[in-house]
Amino acid sequence: MATTPKSGKAPEGKGAGNERSEIKYPRRTARRRRTRAAILEAADDHFRKDGYAGTTMQAIADSADVHVTTLFMHFSTKADLVLSLVEARIDTLRRQAFEARGKTSFFDFFRAEALQQAGDLSGKVRPGPSFWNALRTDSELAFARAAFEADQAEIFARFVAEEYEIDREQDYRADLVAVLMFTAAKLAHRKWIESGKALDPVSETSVAIDIAEPAARKMIGLRD
Repeated sequence: MATTPKSGKAPEGKGAGNERSEIKYPRRTARRRRTRAAILEAADDHFRKDGYAGTTMQAIADSADVHVTTLFMHFSTKADLVLSLVEARIDTLRRQAFEARGKTSFFDFFRAEALQQAGDLSGKVRPGPSFWNALRTDSELAFARAAFEADQAEIFARFVAEEYEIDREQDYRADLVAVLMFTAAKLAHRKWIESGKALDPVSETSVAIDIAEPAARKMIGLRD
């Protein structure tokens, strides 16, 4: 099982070969990055508006103002595009969790992240719908949602293990705490869906976390 970084160093970046290539061809590298970013932004928009099945690679290429051949040079399938969007969000969450350790408690960090995601659903935290709304509601994106949720749970478990000095190879508590808190947020989301989106996902998530947190704290020997 992967261990939590304890050196205090930032997560490793790209390999040496890629770094040499970027140094040798900086303009080409910058252009490729801009093209990739434009494609991902266009894909995000189309998946949100048209759904996964209703989005074509040609439509994404047109919106990104690139030839469809260029699009396929970056992403071979729509699934690759979705997973790249998920990976980018996970990379951001992993970096935020890494930077928060020692400054913010796991429970405060988790609550802030869960409420932000709930706010994205209602538009109360960051205005307007996004791809992440579709990720939670479009059944055809279930494969990406499963990967997203598994990676989130792993990040949260590492955070707990680091903060409370728990050896995950010998002790289940870090993973159990992460699963409990994460499941509470998922149940709130499910309740929101089942209500026909009539309920407030932020309020429901807050209530679910309030119930789960005391149990999670007891699990690792903390008082309320």
